[in-house]
Amino acid sequence: MHRIARFATVILTLALLMVLGGRGKLRDEAAPTYLLEGDTLCVRIAIEGGIYINQGHPSGFHHDMLKQFTRHERCHLRLKPREEVNYWEELISGETDILVISAESVEIPDEFIGEVISSVDVNDAGHAWVVSRGNITLLQQLNYWLTYFKQKEEYSQIVKRYLRPYRRNHFTMSSAVSQLSPYDELIKRYSKTIGWDWRLLASLIYQESKFSMNVSSVRGAHGLMQVRSATAKQFGIDDIFDPEQNVRAGTMLIKRLQKMYEIPEIDSLNRIKLVLAAYNAGEGRVEDIRRFAEHIGADPNSWDSLREIIPQMRKRENIPGGVLKFGQFKGTETIKFIDEILERYDTYAALVKK
Repeated sequence: MHRIARFATVILTLALLMVLGGRGKLRDEAAPTYLLEGDTLCVRIAIEGGIYINQGHPSGFHHDMLKQFTRHERCHLRLKPREEVNYWEELISGETDILVISAESVEIPDEFIGEVISSVDVNDAGHAWVVSRGNITLLQQLNYWLTYFKQKEEYSQIVKRYLRPYRRNHFTMSSAVSQLSPYDELIKRYSKTIGWDWRLLASLIYQESKFSMNVSSVRGAHGLMQVRSATAKQFGIDDIFDPEQNVRAGTMLIKRLQKMYEIPEIDSLNRIKLVLAAYNAGEGRVEDIRRFAEHIGADPNSWDSLREIIPQMRKRENIPGGVLKFGQFKGTETIKFIDEILERYDTYAALVKK
């Protein structure tokens, strides 16, 4: 009898282990698979952004969406700047994994029609993510995720944040507004690190990029605050097109420039103007202007005084030997840069909530 009882106990234990083992197997099979885990997706956003179109900020919209996708897939995102290259050849060759286009305004070239395939619409504006036909696994992941994510409230919030119309510039602002850009909260947070009114920093960012995060200049500056890659590296920034990293780099540069002009002879307003001048022309050039001012007896600590003597630096015969390190300086761009930022800030201060 005891032998039968022990045998029954063994059978029951084995059966229980098989059931538990089976359940574990079912859990493993039901667990999500991350086919892209650890990979880096290289993306070009070939859509005009910023204030230039009525749809708001599509570059920021797609960047945020792609960040959500790569976070879901446990992979990484690398955004390539908009530049004069053949996007389609780059996509086919594998140099780019995803090309973001407006299907309503961009036609696939005839020679590439059979080589690429697009995702489902990403938004109501007819934007799509295009991959090479050989990258069908990526397309399947994109379509699956988009179908799922577009049903979430988080998607609606991203659409509202980026694709709503914003007031284009301060000249059209005749009444109070509550928001300037999709990046207001980011700007507010980082303005505190430099002691600026956030609306002043917003005015600088508008001047540099019109609040478009996917722009590059011919001088090699990128993103919202038009930061150079070398400058970003100095501050440990590795993704210059990521809005937060870009603003962090830009404000870290401003903080460094502020320390240069933290002397009793420079008041707070002139300190801001000198920082803006150095941000635009470089600190070495601003030091040239100040040395030139001292040489001719002008006040090196007053921007109004410095802007008056800048025209004298445009002619070689006016430049004394050994005073300037960078030679002639036209300066009209820098003067305009500061004037427009401060004029726009006055409008923002009057019409945008602090």
